[in-house]
Amino acid sequence: MAQTQLAAAELAPQAEEVFTGLWTSLFQTPPTPPKSVLVCSSDRREGSTTVACGLALAGARGAIAPEHSGEDQDDQIAEAAPVADGRVVLVDFNLRSPGVGGMLNIANGTGISNVLVGQAELDGALQRIGPGNLNVLTAGNQCRRVLEIFQANRIRPILEQLQQRYEQVIIDTSPANHYPDAQILAEVVDSVVLVAHCRQTPRETLLLARRRIELGGGKVAGIVLNKRTYPIPRFVYRRV
Repeated sequence: MAQTQLAAAELAPQAEEVFTGLWTSLFQTPPTPPKSVLVCSSDRREGSTTVACGLALAGARGAIAPEHSGEDQDDQIAEAAPVADGRVVLVDFNLRSPGVGGMLNIANGTGISNVLVGQAELDGALQRIGPGNLNVLTAGNQCRRVLEIFQANRIRPILEQLQQRYEQVIIDTSPANHYPDAQILAEVVDSVVLVAHCRQTPRETLLLARRRIELGGGKVAGIVLNKRTYPIPRFVYRRV
């Protein structure tokens, strides 16, 4: 059973609105919404970890039913059912440069890398972030064994198990144009979301990342333009 921690990160109202909209577009669009989504970028420092964490927090917050809000919320979380009853799981598969643990301010001692090399059980590596229905698998402390870990026959059974236990699985990973990790993961998830820095990512770089994902058997659901700003005043933008 996962350990429950206090909420390590909260979305600002404006950010929550944005990520809730992204969540709705991804997971509540008929006819067949994806169950698992891989979030990655084409290059470094484009914000894929931020998007993955924001998406997971928004989805988990939306999972809190109205009757679970109020002063008795902490008591209800303390009495929570086993981790398998959680709604959303966020997995840090960016073993090259893990960022989920630091962003959510949680320990990175045991995580997905430990599970994949047989050093830990899945339940022992999961961490529950409260309040909400978010569970997290950090990268763990075996990230130097990337070549051993990134094998489809190791990864597929774990992701299939997570998809059976959770309503949604969100995965963060390394840049698609630098490492083969995203291609390997793309084959075993339902959809891929590419994150691009709107002012820095060349179109050709983004197209190359998409091509790599598709060659790996992945389906790109869409592209998130990170750090987008209004090129003209807002009041004019509304009229365009």
